[in-house]
Amino acid sequence: MKAFLKENLESGKPLRKFVDFFHFLYLSFANHMVSKIPSYFIRKMIYKYLYFMKIGKNTHIQMGVRIYAPWKITIGDNCSIGNGSFLDGRRKIIIGNNVDLASYVKILTLSHDLDDEWYKTKGDKVVIHDHASLFTGASILPGITIGEGAAIGLDAVLTKDAEAWCIYAGNPAKFIRKRKISTLKYLHNYKRYFH
Repeated sequence: MKAFLKENLESGKPLRKFVDFFHFLYLSFANHMVSKIPSYFIRKMIYKYLYFMKIGKNTHIQMGVRIYAPWKITIGDNCSIGNGSFLDGRRKIIIGNNVDLASYVKILTLSHDLDDEWYKTKGDKVVIHDHASLFTGASILPGITIGEGAAIGLDAVLTKDAEAWCIYAGNPAKFIRKRKISTLKYLHNYKRYFH
């Protein structure tokens, strides 16, 4: 059976096309229908129990969020995921507690090798530690770790790990300064009703 599946699940084979069709249909339901349901509770239940995302208590995912491989995404407690954000879980995303992702944040875990003649994929997981804040339009590249309390600025493109309690901004993102605090009491679990 293993040999049959290995041979018939190769790219271009009819069985592979059949599997891909239903895989993308399954994901399109999440990205084009579920993400537009104007209820945090209903969206969260569908993401958790139909798409197997691990989502903590008091975490809110706004409308319009796009996801790849949701079963490889873990989000802690008291987090806010802003509208229009993109979570590419294909190589795994781990988000800690009290993390704030503003609108249109992109977390990427997979890309292509531009020097490979077969354009093969390459990537790694992204880890975001507790109390991190990613501002509107920030992009996080594959394999990045964002330290506790780090802040990633508006439209920043983070290409290297971010140290704890530091601020980064720009394209590519550069260290700006250390934050003047090393703890937060604020919970990032706010929600805009009907968003």
